[in-house]
Amino acid sequence: MPQEKNTSAKKLLTLIMPVYNEGDAVIPVISTLFLTIHYPMQIFVVHDSPDDLTVPTVKKLQKYFDDLHLLRNEWDRGVLNAIKTGFKKADTPYVGVWVAYHLDPFGIINTMVEKLENGYDLVSANRFTVDNTRARGNTIKKLLSHGGNLVLNKIIGMPISDITTSIKVYRKSMLDSLVIETVVNGGWAVNSELAIKAAINGYRLDEVPLEKKNITLVHGLTNFKVLKQLPTYFQWLYLGWKNRDVIKSHKIKS
Repeated sequence: MPQEKNTSAKKLLTLIMPVYNEGDAVIPVISTLFLTIHYPMQIFVVHDSPDDLTVPTVKKLQKYFDDLHLLRNEWDRGVLNAIKTGFKKADTPYVGVWVAYHLDPFGIINTMVEKLENGYDLVSANRFTVDNTRARGNTIKKLLSHGGNLVLNKIIGMPISDITTSIKVYRKSMLDSLVIETVVNGGWAVNSELAIKAAINGYRLDEVPLEKKNITLVHGLTNFKVLKQLPTYFQWLYLGWKNRDVIKSHKIKS
């Protein structure tokens, strides 16, 4: 356990971490993020209920990290509303989403923030540059993830190759300019919507490859429910297709 608190005064980054009964599994994730990210930041752990098993663990960690905060989901339950709560409460120039079961001991967030500091508005991790099997889940889910991202990138012209991953960092002013319409519960959905709308509106997008050394899962499996969430998947795919000429024109200008 770290011996010193994070005492940075002015924050540059907020990381939003939706949780659901993660318990002590968040200890290595939160600790590693604070110890490896070089930029002044805060983490919002967003829970649905005070009875969530993650709450007492986070309260213990708050003794070591001043910039670790617990937030109650302001809307209904679920990942989508947890992310929206974090977006609303964040007051830093950059805002990101980090899943509670993903360790990043090599500081990919540092590279993502550096790109934002250099003028980009959205920076995404990319699971498909080194190892095309990086998407998790069964064969159908992997096919949808890889196939959909391939269509968005190669045919529609999205400037990033992994639209559906939740590991993204946004410029807060850009977030505030985009209306979230997603209603299905899933981080992949709202992050996909925001990436496609950002490209349509001419914001600058870039990506950072997730190498094997960056993939360390404490626990957790994909929560993509094919039949229930497939309409939303195609909704944002169609939005990109309908605006492909606009997206490509912005890509050429950048």
